[in-house]
Amino acid sequence: MLARVALLVLAVVCVNRFVFGEDTKPTKTEDGFVSLFDGKTLDGWTVIGKSEGWLVKDGVIHSDGGKGGNWLRSAKPYKDFVLKLEWKVSAGGNSGVFIRADKEGAPWVTGYEVQILDVKSDVTHCSGSLYGFVAPKPRPDHTPDKWHSYEIRCEGNRIIIIADGVKRIDYDQSTSDKTKGKPLAGHIGLQDSHSKVGHYIQFRKLRIKSLE
Repeated sequence: MLARVALLVLAVVCVNRFVFGEDTKPTKTEDGFVSLFDGKTLDGWTVIGKSEGWLVKDGVIHSDGGKGGNWLRSAKPYKDFVLKLEWKVSAGGNSGVFIRADKEGAPWVTGYEVQILDVKSDVTHCSGSLYGFVAPKPRPDHTPDKWHSYEIRCEGNRIIIIADGVKRIDYDQSTSDKTKGKPLAGHIGLQDSHSKVGHYIQFRKLRIKSLE
């Protein structure tokens, strides 16, 4: 009997360590999120530009400036969602993340661009802004050669941008004549290194959760 009790206690301890870790804290999960990048290929993305403008290496999507990569478009459009990703830009680099963009045309015009930029700019064109429309507050860090995170939530007319864990934008597009006609669904996109030779942009850990 004592042997059975000892075995039961040991089993419980092992399960706790497996599920919760050595410090008994539960492992964080992201229920409902689906990966948009397999870490090895650009499967699930369409290159709208020159294929040599993009490469995948060591679990990272990489684009070098001056190669005409233009942008990557998700295979399907999304309506209401939460998008999470990490990005790293070179000193003086320029790129962005597109949301609710059309298949054709400039994605920052047909949809929105969440800007990535390491040059001096006004607040509606800096990193974390809805490019040309909404300024982030507070303005986020854009230190080059360092990984940063974006969490982008679109639900109806409301768009929330969280950069490096801090909410920067909480915007209702129906409140402005400039944006109230913007679409409520469209493609996710990644802009290439929208800059000269010698600059780069990198993306990793892209995942999305549908809110529909």
